[in-house]
Amino acid sequence: MKFRRRAEIDPQDSFTCSSLTGPFDRKRFDRQRGLDRLINQAFLIIAILAIGLALGLPLLGLSGMWVVSSLLAPLALLGAWLVLTQTTAQVGRSLAMIAVIVERDPGSAEQAIHKALERYPVMRWARLLTYHRLATLRHRQRRFEEAGELCFAVLSEPLRGPAASARAHLLLMLAECKLETGDLPGAYHALDTLFRTRLSLVEALQRLALQTRYELMVNAPDAAIRAGQHKIELAELMPPPQCGAMHAMLAYAAQRTDQPRVAAWLWERARMITPPGLLEQFERGAFSVGVVEATEPG
Repeated sequence: MKFRRRAEIDPQDSFTCSSLTGPFDRKRFDRQRGLDRLINQAFLIIAILAIGLALGLPLLGLSGMWVVSSLLAPLALLGAWLVLTQTTAQVGRSLAMIAVIVERDPGSAEQAIHKALERYPVMRWARLLTYHRLATLRHRQRRFEEAGELCFAVLSEPLRGPAASARAHLLLMLAECKLETGDLPGAYHALDTLFRTRLSLVEALQRLALQTRYELMVNAPDAAIRAGQHKIELAELMPPPQCGAMHAMLAYAAQRTDQPRVAAWLWERARMITPPGLLEQFERGAFSVGVVEATEPG
């Protein structure tokens, strides 16, 4: 049995929605992030000028100008802030909608992401979460190379505020994308970071499945089968396709480590759990079943 590094793409799992956003352009991403930073700095400068005018003009004896500036400067700052928060709120509402429809209506999700990326000004967390949604869509479309580039770009930015909640999901998608494209060093670094990241139970289960697949791909079946009973117990908490894949991967590792009885039992369990159509794929050594969910695990 030959273990396959790359997944075979099922035509039913691929989508043909129009790529309104186009291929991921790192230069465009950097330009947008640079513009967002300039906007944030502009707000800071306006605030400093408003305070400076309010304090400095009376000292210069310009009481008339002080009255005008003390009114106009705060109003200008308030107006600019209202524009920023309103635009960001609109993007935030679209992000919630995209998270719901990305699986069932990728075309609409693509359009919503395109509109969100065209909006200015927005707070940095909203921009990063919009790119996170785009990475999620590309991952769901099995465009793994582009999805991996998107995940890496977003993870290279400081994730603060609402964007911090996407960190684990981005790392999980990055690890799966690297496995799907055969980039084992990239998968290792993503998994290593995941082991230093606080995860929910669902995220930890997804990491376990990705880790097991990685260990088989680097020809380390002994590591994959280690603590096998505990891994089987955790696998029982996974959805049927992932649960079946875990049993099949552990069966494959048991075969490679000369444990035929364990392997036979695991294969029998895999046949009972695995949905129709996937068992033949597992028997060929292809364990790609889409471990990472389209939205952040709860």
